[in-house]
Amino acid sequence: MRRLSQVTVVAAAAAIAGIGAAAPDAAAAAVPQYRLVLGAAETLEYRGINARGDIIGVGLDAARFGREEGFVLKAGTTTPLFLADPGTNNQDARPRSINDQGVIVGNYQKNVAIPGGAQEITRPAIWPGPGSAGSDLGVNPTGSADAFGVTNAQQIVGWQGGRTSITPWVRNGTTVTTLPSLSGSNDTEALGENSTGVVVGEAAVPGGTLPGGNQVALEWANGNLSTLGQLDGGAWSEALAINTAGQAVGSASPAGHSLLDSHAVLFSGGKAIDLNVPRGVNQGTAHATAINTAGVIVGDDAVFPDVSGISNGFVYRNGHATELNALIAPTANVRLGGATGINDAGDIVGTAVLTARDGTVSTVGYELLPLSTT
Repeated sequence: MRRLSQVTVVAAAAAIAGIGAAAPDAAAAAVPQYRLVLGAAETLEYRGINARGDIIGVGLDAARFGREEGFVLKAGTTTPLFLADPGTNNQDARPRSINDQGVIVGNYQKNVAIPGGAQEITRPAIWPGPGSAGSDLGVNPTGSADAFGVTNAQQIVGWQGGRTSITPWVRNGTTVTTLPSLSGSNDTEALGENSTGVVVGEAAVPGGTLPGGNQVALEWANGNLSTLGQLDGGAWSEALAINTAGQAVGSASPAGHSLLDSHAVLFSGGKAIDLNVPRGVNQGTAHATAINTAGVIVGDDAVFPDVSGISNGFVYRNGHATELNALIAPTANVRLGGATGINDAGDIVGTAVLTARDGTVSTVGYELLPLSTT
């Protein structure tokens, strides 16, 4: 699959000249608000960014025969540094969160023996930094688990799977504590946290009637569980991120709709507030994936312009959602897909879709750097 070297928008057109002339879904702004920096050739997607500008993602690791593995891109550099897996190589490392010291958490796949053979299970891991060997967090040591968030104090959260249920956990130091689950639920997951240790996530609601099941967004503060609410009488929601001010964001579906028609939302006052992000002709799911201290939100909308299956990215600020493609200088053959992270400097990361002359598509990570408007 073809990839681009890391370039700014000024050089991007030259770097991809001859590929084709497919334009972004939305018209570019008269005055661009961001400078686009595309990832190196081996990057596939960017997943998050910390305060100093270090980026985590997944890419093609040539040292591991082109396998998809996790990496970190240090601020101000252009070469992704792939993460060393716990144990042996080739274990599909997937970073999910990076704190401001560069500590990364996520998961890897581990082969375990079962009667008659072996199987892969998901295991939670921590990486002190690029080039350092990851280590298993030891949560639910004989089963599956995943790590979704890490604070600067190295509080880590995630989920663990048992034979009959999935439960949330938090790790402080070497102590792992199981967080309360929603009453009656067999699937409660912690998916994010803020710098003060407030945790957000989701839980399956028992007795649900929606296709795929009913679900509710959750918050844990000082270990106490509360629900964050639903959208317009709906019965499906999830919280994916929370900022220092306690503003949680995620996805929710209105009454009578399942997760297949979820909207990007902000949770406030015990209910989900629709961000009214752009919705395509073939309306699908939309998610608010990250929010910074200033309350600026990013995510993916429900516009799918090509065959990649990746919807457009958006930014929400001052009460209005705008597609990211409308906020950069015109860039042929490049479309900004869903955004997955934003820091307090306003830097945004996500996955860009590149369209070739023959219509085939590929992906690469992108970073958007705010331009001065003065």
